Amino acid sequence: MSFTLARYIAWRLIASVGGLFIAFTALIMIIDLIENMRFAGKYANGSLLFALKITALRALSLSQVLSPFLFLFGALWCFQQLNKRSEISVMRSAGLSVWRVLAPTALTALFTGILLITVVDPVSTRMLAHSEKMKNDIRGKRTSVVKFLNDGIWLRQTLDEGALLINARSINETDGILGAVTVYEVNALGGLSERIDAPEGYLEDSKLDMRYAKVRLPGDPLAKSYDSYKIPINLSAQDLSEQVAAPETISLWNLNRFIRLAQATGLSTRAYYLRYHDLLSTPLKLLGMVLIAAGFSMRPTRMGGALVLVVFSIATGFILYIITEIATALGEAGSVPLVVAAWSPAIIATLLAITGLLHLEDG
Repeated sequence: MSFTLARYIAWRLIASVGGLFIAFTALIMIIDLIENMRFAGKYANGSLLFALKITALRALSLSQVLSPFLFLFGALWCFQQLNKRSEISVMRSAGLSVWRVLAPTALTALFTGILLITVVDPVSTRMLAHSEKMKNDIRGKRTSVVKFLNDGIWLRQTLDEGALLINARSINETDGILGAVTVYEVNALGGLSERIDAPEGYLEDSKLDMRYAKVRLPGDPLAKSYDSYKIPINLSAQDLSEQVAAPETISLWNLNRFIRLAQATGLSTRAYYLRYHDLLSTPLKLLGMVLIAAGFSMRPTRMGGALVLVVFSIATGFILYIITEIATALGEAGSVPLVVAAWSPAIIATLLAITGLLHLEDG
């Protein structure tokens, strides 16, 4: 196949997917804008401009979730148009196999998948995280930022005057127990008010109960010891995990390190590990959708039944979506290995499509 023909086929797929992307994104933004307007209407400082900002920040992330369907429907339209004008028949008559005809679209799907997870996803996760922060700000919710570093977990909670910086080597989500805790209380001017060290801290009744604590004040070389030293904190064992960044707000580049550090502190990382492998399987998912579309739309139009095949291809896409949701639920519940849950839908789609195309090629 010449480069000119390969480029022509690839650009036809890109144009089809691009057109669908614009249409679907516009529809998503309209629906999401209505929901965000309802949200903004609940607060005195909410406005249409606020709702528009939230919608714009969320649009890329929501559209990215639909990328497999965009490639399925886009490839269907692309192959149907090529078939309708007998261009595929001419290519086959010239001696090109179905695999050579599909090669440009397959490579386009793989390259787009890689581009999505390496370039687009980091941008969309930042935008989504900022939209969540804006929502928390308008709620007047006091922020408790959770970060994972090499020396353990760090929590930052804003106070009426100043902030609390809490460092713990480990954490038990179930019982709300922090291990090897150090708390720094910072005043409004950024100066240190006191430092508290304790081997254990218990999150209970909106307080951090530090057992066998040692309290140090600035300029005082002697530490005061307490069997129990309680600090008011806007964080409980129940909502501790909710304060950690959601999996969809962490990009592929940061997920691996986040998982490693979170595991070291004792937090559950199943959802993050699942998202990591789900992102890695994106190029294979897009490839599988293109191959499925080809299997249902590359038959010569004179054989009839084109509409039935299109309906079957769309139904297959939704069935694969259901399989993906079931696999995700089973993976999060621990019923199946996370790698299997993340990769099985993409592998199943690709194998089914290749089987159908082999039947089409060999007759």
